[in-house]
Amino acid sequence: MLSNELMGLLALAILWVNTLLVAAAAWKEIAALAVWRQRLVALAGDEGVGLVRARVTAGSGPGGALAVHRIEQLGRAATGDDNGRRVILFADRIAAGEVFGGTAAREGSGAEITVDAVASAEVWLPPPPLTASGACASDEAFDQAFVQAKKARGFARAVEAAATGEVFLFGHLRPLGKGLALGPAKPGGLLVATFDPRAWIARKIGLATLFILGDLALAAGCTAWALWPPRFGLVSTLGGAACLGFFLVVQPAGTALRNAVRLPSRADLRGRWVRSAPILEPSALPRAERTE
Repeated sequence: MLSNELMGLLALAILWVNTLLVAAAAWKEIAALAVWRQRLVALAGDEGVGLVRARVTAGSGPGGALAVHRIEQLGRAATGDDNGRRVILFADRIAAGEVFGGTAAREGSGAEITVDAVASAEVWLPPPPLTASGACASDEAFDQAFVQAKKARGFARAVEAAATGEVFLFGHLRPLGKGLALGPAKPGGLLVATFDPRAWIARKIGLATLFILGDLALAAGCTAWALWPPRFGLVSTLGGAACLGFFLVVQPAGTALRNAVRLPSRADLRGRWVRSAPILEPSALPRAERTE
């Protein structure tokens, strides 16, 4: 049988392996973001690969949209809430961006940029437009969806939001007649964002970096606490309990970080519909209101 000392060392080894794996996963996310940071260099000239800011003047998509981000979801009926209202929970299946093509006026010079149509592209939008697009329109719409959500195949839907107005465009810029044209870059493809992607990436890299530093610092602090002399005394025992708590929390925290720094085109949307009022069962209705 292992001694208390060996068991304690084994537990600390498991703690540190888990801590380093979580830190490595966060570092991997930083590396992926750094690739985009290197690509998204502001383009000053009229030719080359880089990022330009512009305003959409005409889009070939519905409603004059230049691009759209679309998420296919599957909804399933769930247990009702505490008020007895029906609930549909949505899970993401496939996310994809599409650039319909169109024209945009470049910031500063006002030069017209003709944006190529691309069936598969990076379209970065903030969460609110997608959340609003996926909101339930009415109880009638909910009831129709709930019928499908109760079945094995579930209720399939597509949530999408368009890129219009001020946009940031990344791609290969080239002269075209009296204006400019923007097509996919190699590598990187074509990116349309409705916010400054450089600032977004900087914030996410900063968040992931702070997480790694905090992850390692807390693990080191809990370890020092657990090894405080005398071994297995009151202070050391409390340190061991802190190590256990940290072990249980760090992996979910790492998962939360991964979701927080995921590229907007890959971010989870999910969502839920809740009926505004519960549907009473026939037995709960007054006798005069029961249907035969």
